[in-house]
Amino acid sequence: MKTNPFRKRTGILPSYFTGREKELNELKEIYHSTKMGVPGHLILYGLKGIGKTSLLLKFQEEISNLDDVYSVRIPLIEGNFDDIYALIIEKCSDNLDINISHFWEKINSLGINIPIIGGISLSREIPKTSPAVAFEKILNVIYDELDSDNPVLILLLDDLQRIMSNDETMKILSILQNALVELNLKGKNIMLVATGSEDIFYKIQDKLDSAVRIFEPCLMEPLSYNEVCEAINVPIKKLNVGFEEEVLKEIYELSNGIPYYMQILAYSCFEEINENNKVTMVEFEKASIRALNILAQREFKVLFSKSTTEERKILCLMAESSETILSYSYIKENANLNSEPSALLKSLINKNMIIKPSRGKYKLKNNLFKLYLQNLRINQETGLINY
Repeated sequence: MKTNPFRKRTGILPSYFTGREKELNELKEIYHSTKMGVPGHLILYGLKGIGKTSLLLKFQEEISNLDDVYSVRIPLIEGNFDDIYALIIEKCSDNLDINISHFWEKINSLGINIPIIGGISLSREIPKTSPAVAFEKILNVIYDELDSDNPVLILLLDDLQRIMSNDETMKILSILQNALVELNLKGKNIMLVATGSEDIFYKIQDKLDSAVRIFEPCLMEPLSYNEVCEAINVPIKKLNVGFEEEVLKEIYELSNGIPYYMQILAYSCFEEINENNKVTMVEFEKASIRALNILAQREFKVLFSKSTTEERKILCLMAESSETILSYSYIKENANLNSEPSALLKSLINKNMIIKPSRGKYKLKNNLFKLYLQNLRINQETGLINY
């Protein structure tokens, strides 16, 4: 039995990493600048499933063998200020091969109390001194503990949007900004890379306009058709399996070039390979149902359950239309709504079901969600599902 080379989960490196040369080059340029004493900081942002975590892991892998480089990936969590404050410190201490007892002796000597970390009971109170000053001192201790004459410390913060919805936890970003500026001025070569949703800069600017200024933005675009083909063909060639060109085109169209959806579709296709070790459109039809079932359980069912009856009329109209993008006026005239669609469209955007590509224009979040809605058979007149 052949091992499926594709991934149906996010947050892990695919068996074959393709594309992202531009992003990787930009990360490496900022690293080299930081190494030369001119630190830089970057936010990678884009659609859900676009491959932000995979890119962080790939970058971390590529710099792992470089001298004097110390990287720490910190998957952010929803929580209170203490939780996130502790998480960042804990991940740094755990991943940098620092002598824990010596490290905590130095932290304690600074008169800083922090939450329980690494099995050591300390005060759960954030220091009476400014958290920004405390965090700067802690990062300074971590940096000085690195076993190198001229180290580069790279902090990789994954899923920045997790802390942006809470005014309390959002100040972590401001604290990091202040600490990095001060430490960089003192000759500490610390580089920060964060990932975030496609609207992360708007969220930061809305609350912490100054924090945006230290970050360089890097928008991650969907993969091209050739990149999708390469991501699929290279790993299956080693297993003597082939996907027909029409199948590759369907995977690209349905996934919209988003790596997460591409991987699920390819995974499902691989599970359906025929006796000739091929995937034709016959196998793809079965595979697409398998892929939709995976996505329905993980994402689409919950997403759809958040919509109201009136919103479902709009979703139905978009799903059944031959056009990808619909105008506001078309939706108003054809969706059989009981009120103006403005508030409904705004709600659907906030719920991550539709996208507004330009003024007065709207589309479903992706083609797989469109296929899911088509299979639901929503009644356009009532907004109810036809069972």
